[in-house]
Amino acid sequence: MKKLLAILLVISGFAFQVSADDNSVQVQQEKITSQVLEKEILVSNKDVNESVQKNSVKQETEQEKLQNQLNFLKLQHSILATQNLIKTERYKQELLELQQEKDKLLLQNELESELHTAKQMKKLKSLEDKKAHLELENEIREQEKLKTFSDLEKERQRLEAENLLLEELNKKEELKIQLESARLNFELSKLELERSKGTIELEAVSQKIMEREQQELWDSQVNRPKKYLKEPYFNGRLIISDRKIELGRVIFRGTADYVNERIDYFNNKSGEYPIFLIIDLCYGGSVMEGSKILEAMHASKAPVYVVVKTFAASMAATIATLAERSYSYPNALILHHQVFSFAWGNQKELRERLKITDEWTRRIIQPVAEKMGITMDEFVEKMYENNSTGDWIEFADSAAKLKWIDTIIKDIKDVSVTKQPVEKNGRVNFFMLQKTPFKEQVDSSGQAYIKLPPLNPLDYYYLYNPNNYYR
Repeated sequence: MKKLLAILLVISGFAFQVSADDNSVQVQQEKITSQVLEKEILVSNKDVNESVQKNSVKQETEQEKLQNQLNFLKLQHSILATQNLIKTERYKQELLELQQEKDKLLLQNELESELHTAKQMKKLKSLEDKKAHLELENEIREQEKLKTFSDLEKERQRLEAENLLLEELNKKEELKIQLESARLNFELSKLELERSKGTIELEAVSQKIMEREQQELWDSQVNRPKKYLKEPYFNGRLIISDRKIELGRVIFRGTADYVNERIDYFNNKSGEYPIFLIIDLCYGGSVMEGSKILEAMHASKAPVYVVVKTFAASMAATIATLAERSYSYPNALILHHQVFSFAWGNQKELRERLKITDEWTRRIIQPVAEKMGITMDEFVEKMYENNSTGDWIEFADSAAKLKWIDTIIKDIKDVSVTKQPVEKNGRVNFFMLQKTPFKEQVDSSGQAYIKLPPLNPLDYYYLYNPNNYYR
């Protein structure tokens, strides 16, 4: 117990000494004091426990036990009071440090404020100096302006004097110009007179040129009245008038309207003279369009005659065969075959499509077989006898025997050509008439050659080419 009191006195001494030392020493002392206090408390607890054990062994009286407990509690109270005293001193020290930091910040703010004020004063003085400088410059400019205005006034007076002098000189020049103008007008009158004489001569020459051009235009045309024949064929020659319609290479949507409108036009002009449907080279096409053309041909008041010059296939061949009359060069080709189309779908849809194909065959192809005097089945059988693909091709002189063509002609005279044929540039050039121009090229072996354009179906090149120049 006496040992605990001694420890307490030591701790109290340390606590009072803390307030007199500096911060670093105080912190170290606090750490040492805490460590010593903790150790002594442990020792005291141990001693108390041992004392309690000894007293229990000696069977101390109940009053002694209570006295010991009271002393122990007093000791603990003293220890806690000492700890509180240490913490109070620590808080005082921290408060002192914060006060010092505050004083430092206040002093720093005062210094910054004085520095800012000094800078503002310096800047203000600089602006005042600049203002004084600008005022001085403005005063100098005003003086310069006054001087410039005086100089300009003197210059204005000088220019007024010069202008008066120039006006007098101009008046003198105007008199000279008027005199010269009168002389020039006289000369111009003379030139106008000479020009009038030249114009009269040029008009005379132009009149002669115009007469010559009109004569050339007259000579370039067939200048006789148009004649139309009810019977255009005589002794192997067919005479075609301007009542003609050209059928293109393929019959597609719009072809029937093109042909039928012209049939109507020629009928409206006259229903007496024949209309010529010219097939130079046609591969056939739409059965719908072809059917419309056939209907218009059969309904026409004026007879519609078909003329085949080179090749008529498929729908075009049917139009030629079923026409009221058909004419053809003997070397023209006529081709008949079955109607064909593409189809897709289920079996029912395919049967329906096949039924439509059979009906078109009955309406378009069967009349051709009837004109030949055979059945449709016989016609189809003969198609494949003559060609494995079913494309029955005949030259027109042989087609006439099959009744595909009515009349073979030796010559066609087109009386509708009444103007001399020329190209757009006024010159006829054979090579310009070709769709693919002939351009000489050189192959990999250095040999020159010309690439010929592709031919139409069933056409052939028939030329002498020993050097393989044409390819």
